Amino acid sequence: MTSSEGATCPDRRVAAGAEDHDSSDGVVDGGGSAAAGGLDGGVAEAASKVTEPLLVAGLAATSATLVGVVYPRYPELFPTCPSRVLFGVYCPLCGGTRSANALAMGRPRDAFDRNAFVPVLVVLAAWSWLAWTGRSIGRRWLAAVPRWLWWTFGGLWLVYGVLRNLPVEPFTSWAP
Repeated sequence: MTSSEGATCPDRRVAAGAEDHDSSDGVVDGGGSAAAGGLDGGVAEAASKVTEPLLVAGLAATSATLVGVVYPRYPELFPTCPSRVLFGVYCPLCGGTRSANALAMGRPRDAFDRNAFVPVLVVLAAWSWLAWTGRSIGRRWLAAVPRWLWWTFGGLWLVYGVLRNLPVEPFTSWAP
């Protein structure tokens, strides 16, 4: 084995193509035995890769449940928009909770009426989550949302927040 082979791989036996032989029964052990952590370690590693995406999915499901079930009965538990209270203007997120509630209850048309950008944000977030989950488990079935799309979405959302406060048609219809 040359020094360059050992430098590229931390396990020099693997780099040199060596295998362990058990002299008692002639079994070849390539390092993937359950005792060496090959089988159990692989399951644990795969489980750890999807832990974060599953936690995020759980938080999203909990949020959707809270907004869908709790908000209609107890809207006072949810904060009012500080921009609306302090300055009397609609922020880009005004109507977002009602829009999320409409989505959680299966009413996308009402969701767009409350805040047109929340349903789009949900779609982009779901796309990002699916791409992240795929990368986490080693499968790239969906490309990540391009950065330019996030920046464009954010810029349009800010413009929407300004325009919906103008006292001119059609912008007055954009108020939540």
